[in-house]
Amino acid sequence: MFFANKIITQLKIELEQLHNTVTRLEREKQALQQQVDDLTQEKTDLEISLETITDHADAVERQLLEARNTLEIQVIERTKQLADNNRQLEREILERKRVEEVQRNSLIFRQTLLNSIPSPVFFKNLLGMYLGCNHAFELCIGLSEPQVVGRTAHDIFPKAQADRIHERDMTLFAENLNQVYEERLNYAEDNQTHDVIINKTTFCSADGQVAGLVGIIIDISEHKRAEEALRHAKQVAEDANRTKTEFLANMSHELRTPLNAIIGYGEMLQEDMVDLGCGELVEDVEKIHSAGKHLLGLISDVLDIAKIESGKMSVYSETFDVEVLINDVTTTVYPLITLRKNKLVMNAENLGTMHTDLTKIRQMLLNILNNAAKFTECGTVHITVTRINRYDVEWIIFRIADTGIGMSPQQLQKIFQPFTQADNSTTRKYGGTGLGLSITQRFAEMLGGYVTVESQLGEGSIFSLHLPVQNQNLQPSHPTIHSLPALPAEVQRAVSISNIALVIDDDAIMLDILENYVSKAGYQVILASSGKEGLNLAKKLHPRIIILDVMMPGMDGWMVLSALKEDAELAAIPVIIASLTEDRSVGYELGAVEYLIKPVDKEELIRVLRKYLP
Repeated sequence: MFFANKIITQLKIELEQLHNTVTRLEREKQALQQQVDDLTQEKTDLEISLETITDHADAVERQLLEARNTLEIQVIERTKQLADNNRQLEREILERKRVEEVQRNSLIFRQTLLNSIPSPVFFKNLLGMYLGCNHAFELCIGLSEPQVVGRTAHDIFPKAQADRIHERDMTLFAENLNQVYEERLNYAEDNQTHDVIINKTTFCSADGQVAGLVGIIIDISEHKRAEEALRHAKQVAEDANRTKTEFLANMSHELRTPLNAIIGYGEMLQEDMVDLGCGELVEDVEKIHSAGKHLLGLISDVLDIAKIESGKMSVYSETFDVEVLINDVTTTVYPLITLRKNKLVMNAENLGTMHTDLTKIRQMLLNILNNAAKFTECGTVHITVTRINRYDVEWIIFRIADTGIGMSPQQLQKIFQPFTQADNSTTRKYGGTGLGLSITQRFAEMLGGYVTVESQLGEGSIFSLHLPVQNQNLQPSHPTIHSLPALPAEVQRAVSISNIALVIDDDAIMLDILENYVSKAGYQVILASSGKEGLNLAKKLHPRIIILDVMMPGMDGWMVLSALKEDAELAAIPVIIASLTEDRSVGYELGAVEYLIKPVDKEELIRVLRKYLP
């Protein structure tokens, strides 16, 4: 029993253990069932997921296919674009290479061009640093371009000079105006100091702002030396011209002195021979007289052209009647015109007066009329004088036309040249020095006018002299004589009844000739051979008029004239200067009423003297 109990107990224990095991197995079974269920669910989920993934994969595959197709299209397009870009890039590279080649060639050309410029050229920036230069600049300063670029004037030139250069550069940048100035530079090429002109101007960047300057150095050393040589040559020429003028003046004086006798005594002999019944000799004496007058004309022309060229010819203006001038000139030239069987036709009326140099106008008209008469035979010389208003200025036009030999265009080009005639045959046939028209042109210009000429070979010539009525030049005019002091009554009575003409001259021949001329004007002539004697006679006699020479030893004519005008009793006596020198301004300033040049023309002297007859 015990044993059975034990067995039963043992069985109960085992049964309980078995039950526990069954329970545990049941739980494990449940756990396994749960795992199976979980796995089944996972399988289901996995199947669902797999199906979903499969569907998604199909969609992705389709997307990938579409993306691949799209990418292939993009790759094709991009490849084409890259090819196009590559071709464009190649063209740009080629163009850039071409431009770079052009730029290199341009730089080479620019540098070659700069180097071909013989004058130094340089460039600077706003800081005054050199950017470049040409070969001439390298030679000038003794440095190569690489040694110059990046340096300033203070690195190259002495400080004082560099300071001036820098100051001028800064002024140029500030004012932005072209700068030109002279400087003296020491050239390294020859180690000599050169006179130069530096011309600098600014240049701008692409934005229009001043970026620097470019300068050129022009060597004017040769020009300066040439200027000095020219100045010296001019001085030598002026000295020579002055010597020539003085020589001509002296020779004129020496030649005119004997001509006074030839012309004066020639006129006197003609009158005396007629009175003495030696008429057959008058023609010979007249030839001597004419030759003397001709020689006098030649001397006067040469002296006039010398004075004009030396600038010593003066203008003396006075007021005169134009018609009286024309009548005087035509009367003088009429014998020469009729000598060659020519007719003189004149048209000059209502011309009024002019205020200019009467003597020069008379000489110009005589020069033109003498030519017209000389080169015309059996023809007509026509004088037309008109007065016109041109731009509010009154002008007188003297038009002289002839039917003579005329001139070719080639001859017209040189007729106003000194010592020149139409051709050599003209000189041989008609004579003359070829100075008349040259003097006429110069005189016309001095009086503010001009001369024109028209001519046809074989048909004649027309000379037109255009002169302003009022002389506008600034040269001395005939001065106004101020009022003279009143004379005492007894002196006035003595002068009023006096018919004495006092002639003062140190030349005995001139005294003889003037005595003859003056006596024929109705005066009683008193002669004085020195200035002192003449002054004493003037105080003693109180003559109506005094004819006074200038060039006398001791007390000359100017001293006598001054003494006369300072003496209250003699100051009112009119004084006529008769001299070889042409110092009209001095004579008029000192109080002379007329100024005549020796040899004195008889008719002119008589005309002047008769103004003062009682």
